[in-house]
Amino acid sequence: MSNLKIIEVSDKKELELFIQTQVEVWKRLPLVSYVQPLKILEKEHLDPKGKNPLFKKAKVKYFIALRNDKPVGRISAYKVKHKVIGIDEKITGFFGHFESIPDQEVADALLEKAEEFLKKKGCKYIMGPASFAYDGVYGVQIKGFEYLPMIMTPWNPEYYSDLIEERGYKKIIDFYAWFIPVYIIHPRLEKIVKTEERLYKKNGIKIRRANLKELNKELQRVREVYNKAWENNFGTVPLEEEDMEYIAEELKPVIVPDAALIAEIGDEPVGVAIGIPNLLEAIRDFKGSLNALNIIKLLWRLNKFPLSSKIPRLKSGRLLILGVKKEFREGAGVLMAAKILLKGYEFGYRYGEGSLTLENNFEINNLIKRIGGIPYKIFRVYHKEIL
Repeated sequence: MSNLKIIEVSDKKELELFIQTQVEVWKRLPLVSYVQPLKILEKEHLDPKGKNPLFKKAKVKYFIALRNDKPVGRISAYKVKHKVIGIDEKITGFFGHFESIPDQEVADALLEKAEEFLKKKGCKYIMGPASFAYDGVYGVQIKGFEYLPMIMTPWNPEYYSDLIEERGYKKIIDFYAWFIPVYIIHPRLEKIVKTEERLYKKNGIKIRRANLKELNKELQRVREVYNKAWENNFGTVPLEEEDMEYIAEELKPVIVPDAALIAEIGDEPVGVAIGIPNLLEAIRDFKGSLNALNIIKLLWRLNKFPLSSKIPRLKSGRLLILGVKKEFREGAGVLMAAKILLKGYEFGYRYGEGSLTLENNFEINNLIKRIGGIPYKIFRVYHKEIL
Protein backbone atom coordinates (compact mmCIF):
# COMPACT_ATOMS: atom_id res chain seq x y z
CA MET A 1 0.00 0.00 0.00
CA SER A 2 3.06 2.29 0.01
CA ASN A 3 2.06 3.96 3.29
CA LEU A 4 -1.37 4.96 1.95
CA LYS A 5 -4.24 5.27 4.40
CA ILE A 6 -7.76 6.69 4.24
CA ILE A 7 -9.20 8.61 7.18
CA GLU A 8 -12.77 9.72 7.77
CA VAL A 9 -13.24 13.39 8.65
CA SER A 10 -14.53 13.62 12.21
CA ASP A 11 -13.74 17.12 13.51
CA LYS A 12 -13.13 20.72 12.44
CA LYS A 13 -9.38 20.25 12.13
CA GLU A 14 -9.84 17.35 9.72
CA LEU A 15 -12.47 19.34 7.80
CA GLU A 16 -9.86 22.07 7.30
CA LEU A 17 -7.46 19.39 6.05
CA PHE A 18 -10.16 18.14 3.67
CA ILE A 19 -10.43 21.66 2.23
CA GLN A 20 -6.65 22.09 2.07
CA THR A 21 -6.24 18.74 0.29
CA GLN A 22 -7.54 20.27 -2.94
CA VAL A 23 -4.73 22.83 -2.82
CA GLU A 24 -2.14 20.17 -1.97
CA VAL A 25 -3.18 18.13 -5.01
CA TRP A 26 -3.41 21.03 -7.46
CA LYS A 27 -0.14 22.69 -6.50
CA ARG A 28 1.75 19.61 -7.72
CA LEU A 29 0.55 20.30 -11.25
CA PRO A 30 2.61 22.35 -13.73
CA LEU A 31 1.14 25.64 -15.00
CA VAL A 32 -2.53 24.81 -14.42
CA SER A 33 -5.15 27.47 -14.86
CA TYR A 34 -7.06 26.81 -11.65
CA VAL A 35 -8.16 29.35 -9.09
CA GLN A 36 -8.04 28.45 -5.42
CA PRO A 37 -11.51 28.79 -3.81
CA LEU A 38 -11.93 31.04 -0.78
CA LYS A 39 -11.34 28.84 2.26
CA ILE A 40 -13.93 30.64 4.38
CA LEU A 41 -16.67 29.96 1.81
CA GLU A 42 -15.60 26.35 1.37
CA LYS A 43 -15.76 25.79 5.12
CA GLU A 44 -19.25 27.31 5.38
CA HIS A 45 -20.45 25.15 2.50
CA LEU A 46 -18.96 21.88 3.75
CA ASP A 47 -19.51 22.18 7.51
CA PRO A 48 -22.24 19.70 8.58
CA LYS A 49 -23.04 22.00 11.51
CA GLY A 50 -23.28 25.10 9.32
CA LYS A 51 -26.10 26.73 7.36
CA ASN A 52 -26.08 24.45 4.30
CA PRO A 53 -29.59 22.89 4.23
CA LEU A 54 -28.33 19.82 2.41
CA PHE A 55 -27.13 18.32 5.68
CA LYS A 56 -30.73 18.14 6.91
CA LYS A 57 -31.63 16.01 3.89
CA ALA A 58 -28.55 13.84 3.38
CA LYS A 59 -26.15 11.49 5.13
CA VAL A 60 -22.66 12.73 4.25
CA LYS A 61 -19.16 11.36 4.84
CA TYR A 62 -15.80 12.93 3.94
CA PHE A 63 -12.63 10.90 3.40
CA ILE A 64 -9.00 11.99 3.00
CA ALA A 65 -6.19 9.93 1.47
CA LEU A 66 -2.84 10.29 3.23
CA ARG A 67 0.52 8.99 2.09
CA ASN A 68 3.31 9.31 4.61
CA ASP A 69 0.81 11.46 6.56
CA LYS A 70 0.53 14.00 3.72
CA PRO A 71 -2.79 14.55 1.89
CA VAL A 72 -2.87 13.11 -1.64
CA GLY A 73 -6.62 12.96 -2.29
CA ARG A 74 -10.15 13.35 -0.93
CA ILE A 75 -13.76 12.41 -1.64
CA SER A 76 -17.27 12.90 -0.25
CA ALA A 77 -20.03 10.30 -0.29
CA TYR A 78 -23.65 11.03 0.44
CA LYS A 79 -27.15 9.60 0.32
CA VAL A 80 -30.00 12.10 -0.09
CA LYS A 81 -33.62 12.02 1.08
CA HIS A 82 -34.89 14.63 -1.36
CA LYS A 83 -36.09 14.09 -4.92
CA VAL A 84 -33.58 14.19 -7.78
CA ILE A 85 -35.08 14.29 -11.31
CA GLY A 86 -34.19 11.23 -13.40
CA ILE A 87 -32.57 9.37 -10.50
CA ASP A 88 -33.98 6.84 -8.05
CA GLU A 89 -32.52 8.33 -4.87
CA LYS A 90 -33.64 5.28 -2.86
CA ILE A 91 -31.04 3.08 -4.55
CA THR A 92 -28.54 5.68 -5.83
CA GLY A 93 -25.92 7.53 -3.82
CA PHE A 94 -23.44 10.20 -4.84
CA PHE A 95 -19.75 10.91 -4.65
CA GLY A 96 -18.25 14.37 -4.97
CA HIS A 97 -15.40 16.71 -4.02
CA PHE A 98 -13.10 14.20 -5.69
CA GLU A 99 -9.43 15.12 -5.81
CA SER A 100 -6.43 12.85 -6.35
CA ILE A 101 -2.83 12.96 -7.38
CA PRO A 102 -2.24 11.05 -10.66
CA ASP A 103 -2.10 7.68 -8.90
CA GLN A 104 -4.67 4.94 -9.50
CA GLU A 105 -4.06 3.41 -6.08
CA VAL A 106 -5.13 6.66 -4.41
CA ALA A 107 -8.22 7.08 -6.60
CA ASP A 108 -9.28 3.45 -6.14
CA ALA A 109 -8.93 3.67 -2.37
CA LEU A 110 -11.05 6.82 -2.19
CA LEU A 111 -13.78 5.56 -4.53
CA GLU A 112 -13.83 2.25 -2.66
CA LYS A 113 -14.53 4.09 0.61
CA ALA A 114 -17.38 6.01 -1.01
CA GLU A 115 -18.80 2.79 -2.47
CA GLU A 116 -18.58 0.97 0.88
CA PHE A 117 -20.40 3.78 2.70
CA LEU A 118 -23.21 3.87 0.13
CA LYS A 119 -23.57 0.08 0.12
CA LYS A 120 -24.21 0.25 3.85
CA LYS A 121 -26.92 2.82 3.12
CA GLY A 122 -28.65 0.35 0.80
CA CYS A 123 -27.54 1.86 -2.50
CA LYS A 124 -27.28 -0.23 -5.64
CA TYR A 125 -25.64 2.51 -7.71
CA ILE A 126 -23.14 5.31 -7.15
CA MET A 127 -23.13 8.45 -9.31
CA GLY A 128 -20.88 11.47 -9.60
CA PRO A 129 -19.05 13.66 -9.25
CA ALA A 130 -21.93 15.70 -7.83
CA SER A 131 -20.53 18.04 -5.23
CA PHE A 132 -23.65 18.66 -3.67
CA ALA A 133 -26.30 18.03 -6.24
CA TYR A 134 -28.72 20.94 -5.82
CA ASP A 135 -25.92 23.41 -6.53
CA GLY A 136 -25.74 21.98 -10.03
CA VAL A 137 -22.01 21.32 -9.73
CA TYR A 138 -22.04 18.08 -11.70
CA GLY A 139 -19.28 16.25 -13.49
CA VAL A 140 -15.58 15.94 -14.21
CA GLN A 141 -14.27 18.39 -16.77
CA ILE A 142 -13.09 16.51 -19.87
CA LYS A 143 -12.78 19.35 -22.41
CA GLY A 144 -11.79 23.03 -22.37
CA PHE A 145 -8.82 23.00 -20.02
CA GLU A 146 -7.15 25.86 -21.86
CA TYR A 147 -9.83 28.25 -20.55
CA LEU A 148 -10.10 29.81 -17.11
CA PRO A 149 -12.62 28.22 -14.73
CA MET A 150 -15.98 29.89 -14.17
CA ILE A 151 -17.74 30.60 -10.88
CA MET A 152 -19.81 27.68 -9.50
CA THR A 153 -18.70 25.18 -12.15
CA PRO A 154 -16.32 22.21 -11.79
CA TRP A 155 -12.62 22.35 -12.57
CA ASN A 156 -10.10 19.51 -12.30
CA PRO A 157 -6.85 18.24 -13.80
CA GLU A 158 -7.21 16.41 -17.11
CA TYR A 159 -6.39 12.94 -15.75
CA TYR A 160 -9.37 12.70 -13.36
CA SER A 161 -11.66 11.08 -15.93
CA ASP A 162 -9.03 8.36 -16.55
CA LEU A 163 -8.80 7.59 -12.83
CA ILE A 164 -12.58 7.27 -12.51
CA GLU A 165 -13.05 5.19 -15.67
CA GLU A 166 -10.23 2.83 -14.66
CA ARG A 167 -12.27 2.04 -11.54
CA GLY A 168 -15.11 0.78 -13.76
CA TYR A 169 -17.33 3.88 -13.92
CA LYS A 170 -19.32 4.55 -17.11
CA LYS A 171 -20.68 7.77 -18.55
CA ILE A 172 -24.28 8.54 -17.67
CA ILE A 173 -24.54 12.06 -19.20
CA ASP A 174 -22.51 15.14 -20.21
CA PHE A 175 -23.10 18.78 -19.37
CA TYR A 176 -21.98 21.64 -21.64
CA ALA A 177 -20.62 25.11 -21.02
CA TRP A 178 -20.98 27.63 -23.85
CA PHE A 179 -18.58 30.40 -24.83
CA ILE A 180 -20.51 33.55 -25.76
CA PRO A 181 -18.23 36.26 -27.25
CA VAL A 182 -20.29 39.35 -26.40
CA TYR A 183 -17.58 41.68 -27.75
CA ILE A 184 -18.23 40.18 -31.21
CA ILE A 185 -21.94 39.35 -31.25
CA HIS A 186 -23.44 42.41 -29.54
CA PRO A 187 -24.99 43.69 -32.82
CA ARG A 188 -26.83 40.38 -33.15
CA LEU A 189 -27.99 40.63 -29.52
CA GLU A 190 -29.30 44.15 -30.08
CA LYS A 191 -31.28 42.96 -33.11
CA ILE A 192 -32.75 40.05 -31.11
CA VAL A 193 -33.86 42.38 -28.32
CA LYS A 194 -35.59 44.81 -30.71
CA THR A 195 -37.39 42.01 -32.55
CA GLU A 196 -38.46 39.99 -29.52
CA GLU A 197 -39.53 43.00 -27.43
CA ARG A 198 -42.07 43.99 -30.08
CA LEU A 199 -43.45 40.46 -30.08
CA TYR A 200 -43.72 40.14 -26.33
CA LYS A 201 -45.38 43.48 -25.77
CA LYS A 202 -48.17 42.21 -28.02
CA ASN A 203 -48.41 38.97 -26.03
CA GLY A 204 -48.60 40.75 -22.68
CA ILE A 205 -45.27 39.48 -21.31
CA LYS A 206 -43.28 42.01 -19.32
CA ILE A 207 -39.61 41.54 -18.47
CA ARG A 208 -38.32 43.54 -15.53
CA ARG A 209 -35.33 43.77 -13.20
CA ALA A 210 -35.58 41.80 -9.98
CA ASN A 211 -36.27 44.03 -6.98
CA LEU A 212 -33.44 43.19 -4.60
CA LYS A 213 -35.05 45.32 -1.87
CA GLU A 214 -37.83 42.73 -1.76
CA LEU A 215 -35.51 39.77 -2.14
CA ASN A 216 -37.65 37.24 -0.25
CA LYS A 217 -40.68 37.88 -2.48
CA GLU A 218 -38.53 37.71 -5.60
CA LEU A 219 -36.98 34.44 -4.45
CA GLN A 220 -40.41 32.84 -4.27
CA ARG A 221 -40.97 33.85 -7.89
CA VAL A 222 -37.59 32.43 -8.89
CA ARG A 223 -38.36 29.18 -7.05
CA GLU A 224 -41.77 28.85 -8.73
CA VAL A 225 -40.25 29.23 -12.20
CA TYR A 226 -37.22 27.07 -11.43
CA ASN A 227 -39.21 24.12 -10.13
CA LYS A 228 -41.55 24.27 -13.13
CA ALA A 229 -39.03 25.03 -15.89
CA TRP A 230 -36.52 22.38 -14.75
CA GLU A 231 -39.06 19.70 -13.79
CA ASN A 232 -37.87 17.31 -16.53
CA ASN A 233 -34.13 18.06 -16.41
CA PHE A 234 -31.93 15.18 -15.31
CA GLY A 235 -30.25 15.80 -11.97
CA THR A 236 -32.44 18.73 -10.94
CA VAL A 237 -33.38 18.98 -7.27
CA PRO A 238 -36.69 20.83 -6.71
CA LEU A 239 -35.89 23.78 -4.46
CA GLU A 240 -37.52 24.40 -1.10
CA GLU A 241 -37.68 27.76 0.67
CA GLU A 242 -34.60 27.12 2.81
CA ASP A 243 -32.63 26.13 -0.28
CA MET A 244 -33.50 29.43 -1.93
CA GLU A 245 -32.51 31.38 1.17
CA TYR A 246 -29.14 29.63 1.29
CA ILE A 247 -28.45 30.04 -2.43
CA ALA A 248 -29.43 33.71 -2.17
CA GLU A 249 -26.87 34.20 0.59
CA GLU A 250 -24.23 32.63 -1.67
CA LEU A 251 -25.16 34.83 -4.62
CA LYS A 252 -25.84 38.09 -2.79
CA PRO A 253 -22.23 39.41 -3.06
CA VAL A 254 -22.15 38.95 -6.84
CA ILE A 255 -25.71 39.66 -8.01
CA VAL A 256 -25.94 42.64 -10.35
CA PRO A 257 -29.48 44.13 -10.33
CA ASP A 258 -29.46 44.81 -14.09
CA ALA A 259 -28.56 41.17 -14.73
CA ALA A 260 -31.36 39.57 -12.72
CA LEU A 261 -34.55 39.49 -14.79
CA ILE A 262 -38.06 38.17 -14.23
CA ALA A 263 -40.63 37.66 -16.99
CA GLU A 264 -44.27 38.02 -15.99
CA ILE A 265 -47.78 37.95 -17.38
CA GLY A 266 -49.76 40.06 -14.96
CA ASP A 267 -48.71 38.79 -11.54
CA GLU A 268 -47.65 35.37 -12.75
CA PRO A 269 -43.87 34.77 -13.09
CA VAL A 270 -43.16 32.80 -16.26
CA GLY A 271 -39.40 33.15 -16.67
CA VAL A 272 -36.20 34.03 -14.86
CA ALA A 273 -32.64 34.82 -15.97
CA ILE A 274 -29.66 35.64 -13.78
CA GLY A 275 -26.16 36.61 -14.86
CA ILE A 276 -23.27 36.99 -12.42
CA PRO A 277 -19.68 38.22 -12.72
CA ASN A 278 -16.97 35.58 -12.63
CA LEU A 279 -15.92 35.71 -8.99
CA LEU A 280 -12.99 33.39 -9.75
CA GLU A 281 -11.53 36.07 -12.00
CA ALA A 282 -11.83 38.55 -9.11
CA ILE A 283 -10.05 36.29 -6.56
CA ARG A 284 -7.47 34.73 -8.87
CA ASP A 285 -4.52 36.21 -6.91
CA PHE A 286 -5.97 35.69 -3.40
CA LYS A 287 -4.59 32.16 -2.80
CA GLY A 288 -7.79 31.28 -0.97
CA SER A 289 -7.42 34.00 1.66
CA LEU A 290 -9.94 36.76 2.38
CA ASN A 291 -7.72 39.06 4.45
CA ALA A 292 -8.29 42.81 4.81
CA LEU A 293 -6.36 43.73 1.66
CA ASN A 294 -8.12 41.08 -0.41
CA ILE A 295 -11.52 42.24 0.83
CA ILE A 296 -10.74 45.74 -0.44
CA LYS A 297 -9.57 44.31 -3.77
CA LEU A 298 -12.71 42.21 -4.07
CA LEU A 299 -15.06 45.09 -3.30
CA TRP A 300 -13.25 47.24 -5.87
CA ARG A 301 -13.31 44.55 -8.57
CA LEU A 302 -17.01 43.85 -7.96
CA ASN A 303 -17.83 47.56 -7.94
CA LYS A 304 -19.12 47.60 -4.36
CA PHE A 305 -17.72 51.01 -3.40
CA PRO A 306 -20.48 53.67 -3.44
CA LEU A 307 -18.41 56.27 -5.29
CA SER A 308 -16.69 53.92 -7.72
CA SER A 309 -17.44 53.59 -11.42
CA LYS A 310 -20.54 51.62 -12.40
CA ILE A 311 -18.45 49.44 -14.72
CA PRO A 312 -17.20 46.17 -13.11
CA ARG A 313 -13.48 45.61 -13.49
CA LEU A 314 -13.77 42.06 -14.77
CA LYS A 315 -13.85 40.60 -18.27
CA SER A 316 -16.06 37.53 -17.86
CA GLY A 317 -19.42 36.53 -16.42
CA ARG A 318 -21.76 33.58 -16.32
CA LEU A 319 -25.35 33.21 -17.46
CA LEU A 320 -26.18 31.18 -14.38
CA ILE A 321 -29.95 30.68 -14.66
CA LEU A 322 -32.17 30.81 -17.72
CA GLY A 323 -35.56 29.20 -17.30
CA VAL A 324 -39.03 29.75 -18.75
CA LYS A 325 -42.22 27.82 -18.11
CA LYS A 326 -42.83 25.47 -21.03
CA GLU A 327 -45.89 27.22 -22.46
CA PHE A 328 -44.00 30.55 -22.69
CA ARG A 329 -40.60 29.38 -23.91
CA GLU A 330 -40.74 30.42 -27.56
CA GLY A 331 -38.67 33.58 -27.67
CA ALA A 332 -38.83 34.66 -24.00
CA GLY A 333 -35.65 32.81 -23.09
CA VAL A 334 -33.79 34.32 -26.05
CA LEU A 335 -34.95 37.81 -25.11
CA MET A 336 -33.88 37.55 -21.44
CA ALA A 337 -30.52 35.98 -22.32
CA ALA A 338 -29.83 38.65 -24.93
CA LYS A 339 -30.70 41.43 -22.47
CA ILE A 340 -28.33 40.08 -19.82
CA LEU A 341 -25.49 39.52 -22.29
CA LEU A 342 -25.90 43.05 -23.62
CA LYS A 343 -25.67 44.33 -20.06
CA GLY A 344 -22.40 42.41 -19.75
CA TYR A 345 -21.18 44.11 -22.91
CA GLU A 346 -22.05 47.51 -21.41
CA PHE A 347 -20.06 46.53 -18.33
CA GLY A 348 -17.02 45.84 -20.48
CA TYR A 349 -17.10 42.03 -20.39
CA ARG A 350 -15.30 40.32 -23.25
CA TYR A 351 -17.26 37.08 -23.00
CA GLY A 352 -19.95 35.27 -21.09
CA GLU A 353 -20.43 31.61 -20.31
CA GLY A 354 -23.78 29.85 -20.50
CA SER A 355 -23.66 26.84 -18.21
CA LEU A 356 -24.36 24.13 -17.38
CA THR A 357 -26.74 22.59 -19.95
CA LEU A 358 -27.56 18.93 -20.51
CA GLU A 359 -26.24 17.44 -23.74
CA ASN A 360 -29.78 16.27 -24.61
CA ASN A 361 -31.52 19.55 -23.77
CA PHE A 362 -31.80 20.47 -27.43
CA GLU A 363 -34.21 23.34 -26.77
CA ILE A 364 -31.87 25.35 -24.54
CA ASN A 365 -28.77 24.34 -26.52
CA ASN A 366 -30.33 25.55 -29.77
CA LEU A 367 -31.35 28.77 -28.01
CA ILE A 368 -27.75 29.44 -26.97
CA LYS A 369 -26.54 28.61 -30.47
CA ARG A 370 -29.03 31.10 -31.87
CA ILE A 371 -27.57 33.80 -29.64
CA GLY A 372 -24.05 32.98 -30.83
CA GLY A 373 -22.78 30.54 -28.19
CA ILE A 374 -20.21 27.84 -28.91
CA PRO A 375 -19.80 24.70 -26.73
CA TYR A 376 -16.27 24.90 -25.30
CA LYS A 377 -16.23 22.87 -22.08
CA ILE A 378 -17.69 19.44 -21.32
CA PHE A 379 -18.34 17.94 -17.89
CA ARG A 380 -19.01 14.20 -17.59
CA VAL A 381 -21.09 12.45 -14.94
CA TYR A 382 -20.41 8.76 -14.21
CA HIS A 383 -22.22 5.93 -12.52
CA LYS A 384 -21.47 2.38 -11.44
CA GLU A 385 -23.35 -0.59 -9.99
CA ILE A 386 -22.01 -1.40 -6.53
CA LEU A 387 -24.26 -4.27 -5.34
